[in-house]
Amino acid sequence: MEVAGKSSAGAGAPVAVSGPMPAPGDRLSLASKVFYGSGDIFGGGAMVIIGFFFLFFMTEVAHLEPALAGLVLLVGKVWDAINDPLMGYLSDRTRSRFGRRRVYFLAGALPIVVTFTLLWVVPPASSQWALFAYFALISILFDTVLTMVMVPYSALMQEMTTDYNERSSLTGWRMAFSNLSSLVAAVVPTIIVGAFAEATTGYRMMGLAFGLFFALPWLGVFAFTTERRREEAVTRFNLLTDARDTLMNRSFRSLIGVYLLTYLALDIVSAVIMYFMTYVVGRPGDVSIVLGLLLVLQLGALPLFVYLAKKHGKRTAFFVGAAAWVALLPWLFLIGSSTPPWVIYVLAALLGVATSGAGFAPWAMFPDVLDVDEVVTGRRRQGVYSGVMTFLRKVSSALALFIVGWAIGASGYVAGESRQTADFLLTVRILVAFAPLIPVAVALLCARGFPITPAVHEALRAEFAALTAEAADG
Repeated sequence: MEVAGKSSAGAGAPVAVSGPMPAPGDRLSLASKVFYGSGDIFGGGAMVIIGFFFLFFMTEVAHLEPALAGLVLLVGKVWDAINDPLMGYLSDRTRSRFGRRRVYFLAGALPIVVTFTLLWVVPPASSQWALFAYFALISILFDTVLTMVMVPYSALMQEMTTDYNERSSLTGWRMAFSNLSSLVAAVVPTIIVGAFAEATTGYRMMGLAFGLFFALPWLGVFAFTTERRREEAVTRFNLLTDARDTLMNRSFRSLIGVYLLTYLALDIVSAVIMYFMTYVVGRPGDVSIVLGLLLVLQLGALPLFVYLAKKHGKRTAFFVGAAAWVALLPWLFLIGSSTPPWVIYVLAALLGVATSGAGFAPWAMFPDVLDVDEVVTGRRRQGVYSGVMTFLRKVSSALALFIVGWAIGASGYVAGESRQTADFLLTVRILVAFAPLIPVAVALLCARGFPITPAVHEALRAEFAALTAEAADG
């Protein structure tokens, strides 16, 4: 494998294929769709486990001071500022006999097992700073591996097919596996940890088990997916310029608004749900039931939104899910300790359906935005776009966690106290009901400006085919 600095063919050169790729626009096999979707077992599940358990593990099991544990997470975000767009650029310029995306899936499988396991190991450190150094280093290594596979993975869809409906189907399979993995990741870790007498042993074995669970699907993704490959014109290595250019794409700006605001809302809810169920509702034992219902309904509703995307467009699928989400969120403000459990369960199920559509649509829109860039520039820069999108997503996640942490701390929260202040309870209610509502409502406005309908996409494909034919004749 090598990272290409130049090539001899122009932007309109004929498309070569890594593997037995059908002609662009052909229907993909069920195996290709299923194995492609299985790649997000890692992306969906790993983020759930880290989001729910890693901070607790560092402070309560490894006994790292909370301030230093927070600094570990901050170090990861700073590293993201470098490695996400860089990996996108490297992926776009990689040459190998396996293609420029799939080779990273094969290379990343073993490092996933090693780095994810090491996240959950308590080292024999002699000081707090030694503990910090260990977790910061392992976090950087794990995030590097995560980026190495997920950025090319996000860019792969456009390589597999140009068909609008097939891309919707691929996104549906991806979201299905992501949601299924998220469900497993929300429930199973505590079962594994609880099976061992020592928490340190339990977390270490949990890390190994999930490291294997996350790594093995990439062998199938590598084996059963294919990618179109075209040599491109000589280009100067200018990562910052390419990253800036992505934001000149009007369709991409609209998509970024939809994507970041939607997932910002999801991050806020995820960060505050434990406080809400423990102190506002007073039933911390029901957290697994609520999360289970939400995630199961997210998964079950995906076929509905895939159908809506194919029949009426991806923007419409987002409108339906996001509008339902906005309508449901205010009801959470009224939930309290006297609310019957069945009411909470019904709300969780309905929110699962709504967030399924809101979460599915942005990634289904993404490859269509790349088509616009290819028609305009004559270059395929999926990796750069994916890197910018992933980086901005992680920045929004950090912002959400900062907002939640600051608000909870400022409201008078006292760790371990069963009775909290009225200000704290009100803050949690606002965070779970109205803090997510605002970004979702703005995301709906951004979606109105997303210009790529099914008809527009067909016109893009026709224009690209004409440009390719003209370049071949010339």
